[in-house]
Amino acid sequence: HAYGINGMGVKAVELFHKVPRSLLADSTYVCVLNACSHAGLVDQARSIFSSIEPKTEKHYAAMMDCLSRGSLFDEAQQLIDQYELHHPPSPVMYMALLSAARNRRNKQLVESIHQRMNKLFPRSPDLITSATVLLANLYGSTGDVDKASSIRSELSRSGAKKKPGLSWTVVNGELYQFLAHDRSHPRSAEIYVELEKISRELIEHGHEYDSSWITRPLAEDETIESVLCGHSEKLAIAWNFVANADTTFIQITKNLRVCGDCRE
Repeated sequence: HAYGINGMGVKAVELFHKVPRSLLADSTYVCVLNACSHAGLVDQARSIFSSIEPKTEKHYAAMMDCLSRGSLFDEAQQLIDQYELHHPPSPVMYMALLSAARNRRNKQLVESIHQRMNKLFPRSPDLITSATVLLANLYGSTGDVDKASSIRSELSRSGAKKKPGLSWTVVNGELYQFLAHDRSHPRSAEIYVELEKISRELIEHGHEYDSSWITRPLAEDETIESVLCGHSEKLAIAWNFVANADTTFIQITKNLRVCGDCRE
């Protein structure tokens, strides 16, 4: 697991093959499949997945994530069909496929999976809300702002609540939480000054802000840079530098996927 979350997928697979078969547990398989997913080791994941007996929902979900991240969408959908021959539909598998398709801006697939989820999970409003938000984000990122706004308005009228994106970081032994464009921190002014400094340095080193990660119309006083720099993960990074200018290690936890621009 440690190898996997640090991008050392090959090391994770090598270690997995050294484990005596009698010691392999469900979690061992899940960890190595996740490591393959994050490192793009699809062939290794296929080989390991085929050796698992019996396969659980978590094994299928991990393999689904690996295929989806690799944009192998046809194979991913075949895996769902295979799973559903003997099991009820898995929300986790559908969300993995939907998220990857949204990140690749595969409009046709996102719409198809969203429709399928509405039919399969009508009694899971939180799940459908999350899926609908991804659909709206897709429309927003591909320039169809009117359609994205219409979906969000419909969600609002229905009373559905979108899960807010949060970032947490520990500084000097204390836990801090940030929302996007958060100004609740007592040293908020310093954080935003630091953000401007970070932004200048990023641009000097060739970074170009990716407007496709903004999925709503800009307000009159906003720019692409100001919106993306206000994301919760960037605020958490800036606070680390404000608190400890010479910090060498920053760790951030998010409840949602990291924005593509923030990842860059």
